[in-house]
Amino acid sequence: MNTNSLPDNPYLLLTPGPLSTTKTVKAAMLRDWCTWDDDYKTIVQQVRDKLVNLATDKTDRYTCVLMQGSGTFSVESIIGTVVPENGKLLVLPNGAYGDRIVQIAKTLKIPVVFNDSGELDPPDLEKLETTLKADRAITHVAVVHSETTTGMLNPIAEIGKIVKRHGKIFIVDAMSSFGGIPMDIEALAIDFISAARTSASRGSPGSVSSLPTRS
Repeated sequence: MNTNSLPDNPYLLLTPGPLSTTKTVKAAMLRDWCTWDDDYKTIVQQVRDKLVNLATDKTDRYTCVLMQGSGTFSVESIIGTVVPENGKLLVLPNGAYGDRIVQIAKTLKIPVVFNDSGELDPPDLEKLETTLKADRAITHVAVVHSETTTGMLNPIAEIGKIVKRHGKIFIVDAMSSFGGIPMDIEALAIDFISAARTSASRGSPGSVSSLPTRS
């Protein structure tokens, strides 16, 4: 399709997500596909592979799960599936989306504690270290990379080092940063990352992905 035939849209979305989609994205959605056909399955696999390649060079260690839903849906899918019954989650909130992870865990009856640093400060790394030393029952640590409500970019590299030093699983909500801020999730020691293709990746609304380690 010649994308020049598509009308221009002067309406520019400047929210953290969803963002304005390009004409090439719109054109790709004008064709109907059957989910049973091999050509459609090939496209899905290509999208999965490209998202993993966007996240890390160590593509053999990670895979990508595509889902229909909101960003919160993606985060909830990770929290609800990777924290076992005998697990315990530590959350490092400093805004509404970090608070939402705590709420999700409580709703799912997952044991959860949190180190709230308020909306003006990044997570307290010394407090994180102290908490992990004091509470050996903690198995997973979750943090929002780009806290959309405040614009805070949290230090996931430093957090990941502490988490791995204590042998814990590291979960990152990268809804509004994935695709917009360069990162290597393997180098950052991230085990599970959630991403919205409606934000910095500039995909269509209603589609999200999670990138877990294969192990």
